[in-house]
Amino acid sequence: MINSLIYPKIPTLPSLPVSLLAAPVTLLPEKFHATAISKLLNLLLESALQEGELDFLDGQSVSVEVIDLKLRFALSLEHERLVARPWQGQDDLNLRGHLYDFLLLASRQEDSDTLFFQRRLKMEGSTDLGLEVKNLLDGMDMESVRFHKPIDFALQRSVGVYSRLFQH
Repeated sequence: MINSLIYPKIPTLPSLPVSLLAAPVTLLPEKFHATAISKLLNLLLESALQEGELDFLDGQSVSVEVIDLKLRFALSLEHERLVARPWQGQDDLNLRGHLYDFLLLASRQEDSDTLFFQRRLKMEGSTDLGLEVKNLLDGMDMESVRFHKPIDFALQRSVGVYSRLFQH
């Protein structure tokens, strides 16, 4: 009784439609997405790029699709820099999934084997390139990622917020 007075039960909010997330993304031009993604990835993965850990992408193209955000782009390596472009098809590897599953992967709350085995994240195309990408994701040393502490904090919080808002 006393606990219920001190800690009142917070009412459960109705689940929001995930399509709400796509609204702001679809308002921005694809070129904006590509430029922002390129700049962010090059900043965050600067150490991995300098050490040649992403050289396997040279001459290759990987499309990434975040289904519920209606976001799709192609990623390649040019002159030792990651370049994102609006998706136009014909990529060597296609990687697709929902935002929640990408957040789980990035925050390391779920390993890539589980997400791919359960088909929550899907890869289609070059088997060799897919294996390289998966090994990169599994072997990425988060400590080497620039600003890893605030990024890790934001990712951990994002998974929780997403779960509460969208009842995942």
